[in-house]
Amino acid sequence: MKSIPWQIKLAISILLLALVVWKFPVFDIIANLKDARLGWILLAFLLGELIILSQAFRWHYLLLTPKEQKPKFNVLLKYTVIGYLFNLFAPGGVGGDVYRSVALGKAHNVIAGSVVSVFVARILGLIALCLLFWLALPRFEQIPKQAIWFMAAVSLFLILLCICLVFNPFKKGKFGQFAQKLRDYKKYPLRLLAAMFGSLFMQVLVVLMQLAQFKAVGISVPMSLVFIVVPVTVLLTTIPISFNGIGVREWSMLSLTAYAINPEQLLASLLLGYAMVILQAVQGGILFANHAFFK
Repeated sequence: MKSIPWQIKLAISILLLALVVWKFPVFDIIANLKDARLGWILLAFLLGELIILSQAFRWHYLLLTPKEQKPKFNVLLKYTVIGYLFNLFAPGGVGGDVYRSVALGKAHNVIAGSVVSVFVARILGLIALCLLFWLALPRFEQIPKQAIWFMAAVSLFLILLCICLVFNPFKKGKFGQFAQKLRDYKKYPLRLLAAMFGSLFMQVLVVLMQLAQFKAVGISVPMSLVFIVVPVTVLLTTIPISFNGIGVREWSMLSLTAYAINPEQLLASLLLGYAMVILQAVQGGILFANHAFFK
């Protein structure tokens, strides 16, 4: 099945953003940005840096390679940071995952292990988001039923996917080597457990980063609401129907928080989020330029 062409994704994002601009006063959004508190912005940025660090640690735990072939942690961190440059071009960080898994695999001759470890990390991250949602749900009742059904469907899909990955029957052929690497994780339950806790920690940081962006523009809401809204929004933006989730992110947040948050303030906080993404991409771009220069 072919993916949606990027031109259509871009058109969808532009249409959704145009609806936002049409419905909500742009000057009010900008006014909220002008009054943003620097301390909370800096905290959001630092939380973003911790997220990158935690991703590299999780990758280190999940990369199953012979000891003499295993890259050092600083190498994994470098590829993780560079991956954020490529996150600008694909939904939910997929671009960064593809780059860092393939680039590291080729550079250190561990292509199968690298790709599989990043894939497993991605699955664990999605599972962690679902867990945070279900843990927070009893503490907050005003959530649209559509969001609950969506998260139930995603949770069921991830459970079935994990079963298929662990007990996959592929032995030979194109996917044989990758399938074997997936089965190898059954031998390392403690590594998987550590990576799962690492995923939970990382997703808590993602939620706290969004909370800091809320606080920066004067939004004050129960933390349980943020623990519900962020997982739904992140999972929706991983669906490749728009350009890097732009437009989908805005309307998801607006729909889930319509009764609790001023929309102009919410949109201002999301613009701050995009600023953080660009800063992380700049960091990745600087490292990528240096990496290419010194080859």
